[in-house]
Amino acid sequence: MMHMPIQFDTLDYAKRLASSGVPTMQAEAHAAALGDVLGSAVVVHGELAAVERNVLGEIKLVEQRLKSFEQKIDARLERMDLRHGADMKHVYWMMSTLILLNLGILSKLMLQY
Repeated sequence: MMHMPIQFDTLDYAKRLASSGVPTMQAEAHAAALGDVLGSAVVVHGELAAVERNVLGEIKLVEQRLKSFEQKIDARLERMDLRHGADMKHVYWMMSTLILLNLGILSKLMLQY
């Protein structure tokens, strides 16, 4: 990222501090420190827009990955439902066969009496 410093006149600031009673060396040190901070800690609008674009791009990637993951889970659940449904058909077929066999046995027993 490119930083654009705030226009800050360290010499003028040091002179103002000195004129208000701050020792000259201390005023210059304060001005230099403040100039360094203002020169490196400023973010301009263009940088914020770039960061916003990057974040939005990352959000889109995450959304795409989540959608893909959701589709994979849906497909697996559908396969499980189909497999489970097929298993249940076998159970229904076996139960129907057992009921018919029992009805046949019961009717044969009743006819004997």
